[in-house]
Amino acid sequence: MRKIVKLGSVIAVSMMLAGGLTACGGGGGMFTRDKPKTDAEIVSGQEGRTLWESGLQYAKIVDRDVAGVANEHPAAISSDELRTILASLYITQKSFISKNKELPLFSRAELQTLSVALASGLSQAQPNEDINFVSIGSHKGLIAKERKTITGRVFISEGRLNIVFGLIHEIYKDKDIATGQEIDRRLHPLLPGSRKSEAKMPIRVALDSGQSFYLDPKTDKERADWLVIDIATVLAEAKKRKTGDTSSVTPELLEDIARSKQEAGNLREDVGGIKEILFEMSDEIDRLKQQIEELKAKP
Repeated sequence: MRKIVKLGSVIAVSMMLAGGLTACGGGGGMFTRDKPKTDAEIVSGQEGRTLWESGLQYAKIVDRDVAGVANEHPAAISSDELRTILASLYITQKSFISKNKELPLFSRAELQTLSVALASGLSQAQPNEDINFVSIGSHKGLIAKERKTITGRVFISEGRLNIVFGLIHEIYKDKDIATGQEIDRRLHPLLPGSRKSEAKMPIRVALDSGQSFYLDPKTDKERADWLVIDIATVLAEAKKRKTGDTSSVTPELLEDIARSKQEAGNLREDVGGIKEILFEMSDEIDRLKQQIEELKAKP
């Protein structure tokens, strides 16, 4: 059974690589880039407390869920700065082929949308208000890209950006797999995080410089759903990682370069894993051949 599972993994990864090559060769395929909206399209039509809305996706200014130390709102943070911060966030994904790998938390389209909407929200919110968001982006899956949901509650406190996640890369479904019925989002809403209780999620953010999990003073334990980001440290670290003359290089291009390096590293690990599986399979095939020959030799 163990070898059968491994053979299945080889087939799955082979299909993934084939799909990727197809996408690179022409339009479409699983590596097709998301088409982000322009800043004007994101900001336009903001009414009242809604900053951005598209179907089930939104960014809204809401009352904070628990009384406490006042938020430092309105806050002056640019969309470019916020994009840099959000682009620095990665998740750790378990892999059955190779060691765990890190993948971007947000897709390119999500980065552009949320950085503009959240920056606008933080500049408008009052000390007793947060910004909630629901985002459904296209992310790497086992074989092809999949629609995955990220939800969160955002606010600035003590000079740090806080994101309390409700969902991280939860596979989005329109219909219930068991019944085939449309999922009623009034009964099963895509909820952002809450200060009140920790959301239990199988995926967590991979911490980097200037990033930490919130330490709950009541339990003296970290909350893996609550990310605390030192804005100055993350921005300084991002600037330090830019080498050479980048005066004519856009943030988007630098982001593409960083993601390409990460994807290339992940691909090398996957190929190494495939080689290891094939090597083990060849040993198994030789062993089975030997058993067959021994059975044939018996009278």
